[in-house]
Amino acid sequence: MKNNFDEAAKVWDSDIWKKIRAEDVAKDILKFLDNTENMSAMEYGCGTGLLGFYLLPYFKNITFCDSSEGMVSQVKKKIDKKACKNCDVILIDNDKPFDTSKKYDCIFNLMVLHHISDVEEIIKKWSESLNKGGYLCIADLEEEDGSFHGKGFSGHHGFSKRKLTEIFKKNDFNFITTSQPHIIKKQDSQGKITEYPIFLMIGKKI
Repeated sequence: MKNNFDEAAKVWDSDIWKKIRAEDVAKDILKFLDNTENMSAMEYGCGTGLLGFYLLPYFKNITFCDSSEGMVSQVKKKIDKKACKNCDVILIDNDKPFDTSKKYDCIFNLMVLHHISDVEEIIKKWSESLNKGGYLCIADLEEEDGSFHGKGFSGHHGFSKRKLTEIFKKNDFNFITTSQPHIIKKQDSQGKITEYPIFLMIGKKI
C-alpha cells in the first residue's frame, strides 16, 4: 500500500475532484470550529496536503503527517513553493508506536481512517495527542458494499456513524456532530454511476 501511495503522489493533485472534496470538507470543518487562528493542528495521513493547505490560512500552524515518502515529498515541495512559515512535516513510521508527546488543538484527516486496521487504537492515540477542549475531525466513507475500492482491498468498507460515535465517546469526546460535506460519484464500465457519501464527524475532547 505504501508503494502504491508513493506512486500515486506524483499525479494525486491532477484529479480535480480530490481538490473539490478537500475544499468541501474544509468548509464544513470551519463552520463548526471557533478561534482556529489560535489552534495548532495536525493532519494525520495528509497525502499531498490538499485539506491541510486549504485550512492553513485559518490555523496558527499545521503539522502534516504521512507514512508515504512520496506524499511527504509533495508536501515539502508545496511548503517550499509557498514559502510557508506556519507548518512542518513528519514522516510517520508505521513500525513504531505513535508519538503522543506533542499536543495539538485539532487533529483532522480525510479518507484516511478506512485504511487503518485498528480504528479504536488510532482514535485513542489521537485523543491522547489533543489538548483538553481540542477537536478531532474525521471525514471518511459512510458504510458501503465494498465496491468503492473493489476486490482485494483489506481496509474498511466505510463506517457506521453510530459505531464511530461510540468510539469517540469511549475516548473522551463529546459535543459530537456529523455532516455530509461531499458525495463521491464513480462510474463503472457499463456507465452506471454509484454515489458514495462522505461524512464529517467532529468531537471535542473533554
